[in-house]
Amino acid sequence: MKDFAGKIAVITGGGTGMGRELARQLVAEGCNVAMCDVSAEAMAETKKLCEAERLPQGLRVTTHIADVSIEDHLKRFRDELIEQQATDRIHLLFNNAGIGGGGSLFTSSRDQWERTFNICWGGVYLGVRTFLPLMMKADEAHIVNTSSVNGFWATVGMGVPHTAYSAAKFAVKGFTEALMTDLRLNAPHIKCSVVMPGHIGTSILSNSRKIQSGTESDELSPNEILATRQRLDGMGIDTTPMSDEDIQKIALDRARSFRDEAPMTAAAAAKIILDGVKAERWRILVGDDAHKLDERVRKTPEQAYTPEFFRSFAEEVGWRLG
Repeated sequence: MKDFAGKIAVITGGGTGMGRELARQLVAEGCNVAMCDVSAEAMAETKKLCEAERLPQGLRVTTHIADVSIEDHLKRFRDELIEQQATDRIHLLFNNAGIGGGGSLFTSSRDQWERTFNICWGGVYLGVRTFLPLMMKADEAHIVNTSSVNGFWATVGMGVPHTAYSAAKFAVKGFTEALMTDLRLNAPHIKCSVVMPGHIGTSILSNSRKIQSGTESDELSPNEILATRQRLDGMGIDTTPMSDEDIQKIALDRARSFRDEAPMTAAAAAKIILDGVKAERWRILVGDDAHKLDERVRKTPEQAYTPEFFRSFAEEVGWRLG
C-alpha cells in the first residue's frame, strides 16, 4: 500500500497520543478515518484537529465510543462504521489502544491486572476478529498492531513490577508474527505489522490511572499514594520523610515529564509507523531507544534483567531512573 488516499482506516485509541497523530496524518493524505476511544471529548478534539486541515470533498472522519476489551463494543463500532462511512470494507486497521497498570500479581488488584491485559492484548485480538471480514472485502489491506519495547523486554527497571502490560505486549508481538503466515495462506492481499515504540511523548501514564480508577481527577487516592510509595521504595528511594502531598507531586511530575520530555513526539512516531506500512515492513521499531534496546537484548539476552543492564542502558539513552 504505497499511499492512503481514498482508503478507509480504523484506529482504536484515537482520542490522544499516537492514535490522534495517526488520524491527523492519514486524513492529511486523503484517507477516511473511523476512530474509537472511551473518551468522546478526546475524540472530538482529534476530529477538530483533522478538520482544521480542510478535508477534501467527501472525506469522512467518524468517532465511536468503544472499550476495545469488550467485543460487543467493537461490533457496535463496526456496524456504525458501515453505516456512517457507507462501506462494507476497510483497508487499514490500527490496533493502537492501550493502558498501563496492574504491574504486580502481589500488590496490584486482579481487576487492575486484567483490565490492562484485556485492553492491551484483548483489544488487539478482538480488533482483528471484528474487522477482518471487512478487510477481506478490500483489494488490499494492512493490519498494524501496537506492541512495545516491553514486547521483547519485560521490565521498566529494577524494583518496578510490570507483568500485565509486558505479558500483553509479548502476546501482541507473537500474535502478529504468527499472523503473517496465516495471512499469506488465507488472505495474501492483507499484510500485517507489529509496532514496538520506546519512550514516546503521550499521556498514557495519566490516562491509564484515570481509566483504572474510574475518575477524571488528577488527585491520587490513598491506595494510589501507597502504591506510588511502594514503587519508589522498590527503586531504592526512601519515601519515609515524604508527605502524601510530596508523593502526589512526584506522580504528577512523572506523568508530565513522560509526556513533555520524551525523546520522540507522538507525531514523529506516527510518521515512522505510516512510512513502515508503505514500505510493507512487518517489524517497526519506533525511536532510537527502541533500536538500541532491541540490539542490546538480542546481543546479551541472559543479562537483560540485571541491574547493570538497566542502569547502563538508561544512561546511554537518557531514561530517567524514577
